[in-house]
Amino acid sequence: MKNLKNNIILVMLIGCCLGLNAQSILIDKGVNADGLWCFPIHKKENSYRYLPQRARLSLQNDSIPEFSFLRYITEKPSDNNSKTITEAGGGGILNFLVLYDTPQELITNAERFLKKKFENDEITVEGPIVFDSGKYTLVSSILNPASGASKKSILGTGTAPIIENSKIPLSFDVDPVKSKLLLESLKMSTPDVSLIFELGFSGLTENYEAELEIDWSEVKKSHAFDAGGSVYFVGADVGFGFDKLRKDNAIKFTSVGKSESMESLVQTVYNKLLELMFKPTPLEQVPEEHRGGLEDAIGSLIGANGAMGSRNTTGFGLNVGYQYKEHRTTGKSNMVFKGRSLVHRNHYITFNAGNLYKKYGDNEQIFKDVPLWDPAFQQRDVYVGVDGTIEKEFDKMLNSVTVKLNKKHEAGDATLKEVLLTKNTYKDSNGKIAMSYLNHGDTNQDEWLNYEYKTIWKFIGGGTFSEDWKTESASMINLYTPFQRRKIELSGDLELLESRNVRAVAVKINYDFFGEAKSKHLTVYPKRGIDDKFFEITLPKGSDKVDYSITWYIKNQAPIRKNGTDEYGLLFIDEIPEQN
Repeated sequence: MKNLKNNIILVMLIGCCLGLNAQSILIDKGVNADGLWCFPIHKKENSYRYLPQRARLSLQNDSIPEFSFLRYITEKPSDNNSKTITEAGGGGILNFLVLYDTPQELITNAERFLKKKFENDEITVEGPIVFDSGKYTLVSSILNPASGASKKSILGTGTAPIIENSKIPLSFDVDPVKSKLLLESLKMSTPDVSLIFELGFSGLTENYEAELEIDWSEVKKSHAFDAGGSVYFVGADVGFGFDKLRKDNAIKFTSVGKSESMESLVQTVYNKLLELMFKPTPLEQVPEEHRGGLEDAIGSLIGANGAMGSRNTTGFGLNVGYQYKEHRTTGKSNMVFKGRSLVHRNHYITFNAGNLYKKYGDNEQIFKDVPLWDPAFQQRDVYVGVDGTIEKEFDKMLNSVTVKLNKKHEAGDATLKEVLLTKNTYKDSNGKIAMSYLNHGDTNQDEWLNYEYKTIWKFIGGGTFSEDWKTESASMINLYTPFQRRKIELSGDLELLESRNVRAVAVKINYDFFGEAKSKHLTVYPKRGIDDKFFEITLPKGSDKVDYSITWYIKNQAPIRKNGTDEYGLLFIDEIPEQN
């Protein structure tokens, strides 16, 4: 945010995106069609796509849910007759596969509703929206009780599939007390174990014409984000903070257009403020000392009375912490939003296990108690949970992912296993990717559960990223893509550039992708506009800085060049350095 000048103009046109994304939905034109949200497709008349409506357990052979809860005992009963009751070790292993989908009946009813509403028999509902990103959050107040008090706790988060009907395998180990609590919870009609899908999608807004003014001095004076960079905020708190900045006149925006588009416009403006003022951090990457309060805040959003209960698609995301960036700028910035914008929204689907025990309590494929005091018959299954966006990455970035497992046994020998994921094996796995090892005379049950694993990522074009060995004891290895998408926009007052006889501005960025040097170039001609000028690159996770050089070609002058490093995703091309 350094060196922001007065009267900077940020033009939010997306002419390039319109050409590349012909199947974009019109996000402000969504219709609740008899219980199913449907959106018209841009430049495809009478065609709609819908948001998937429900989450459920996957079924095996279309009948039995792919769910199992195994409670086990690891110590043989004592032969000592002086005690008639002794405490045995053990716990429970919970495995299940979840997917999200939409009943065909709802789709048929929605199509009928749209035809009647718009008096047009040509309307069709083509299929589900393909999401840009997916996350899941597993929440319970039974599995992680704190001091006997009942409060919601986040048990785990991960990346969910972006395509409807894809399965997510989940596996958790619980201790003896929690396994009993979980069993009692599963006996209820609505168990206190919920899974929330957070699914991100993009669409085109209406034609906006609005201007945003940020007074950075007033932002500093505002108490909207008093804690500064020392804590992490949830998305709801960030939204409340932006509302306060508007109320305090630290940010102002005026618009020309339809009042019914105001909510979407406000969200678009807030998304831009979020990019400028906050750094998003996935919950699993938030430092441990900050995670407790963040989990409490996220837990409060879940349920009928929380923000999740409304099923709205605005907001900044559920299981992400937003860290406030320290700003050293003063003065004001003006940003103009003109034309259609490609914006991001979130859709939430909540899953609950339901009355499984009532239906399947006697089925040992689903609920089973077993003694495991004979080590010779023990087998450890380790599942691999795959980033839900990985299927798209196989088309764009990835050749393969190898997961290696190394189990060192007490006797000194080792079990080595590995799985190779490619585009085809990922599809064929149907959500079931696992490795296993046996007990080789391992007498320490806790130590037997520990193992090491590492991943090796092979990229299209020859790059390789190999992670270090990690020690783990959980029954699932969650894989996350080690890279992130980054958009760098070019902004500036083109009239100012023309007045200074600037014929062209050349922008070059240089960045590293796992040891491979990459660069990209763009040229801006002031008379042609800047609406489609931005970089979209891929960086290793945790790497936000990109080196750049800007060269101004001025009539009857030698070119002027400026070098720098960007970490905010905005390069201002109207800040021509003074010549010596």
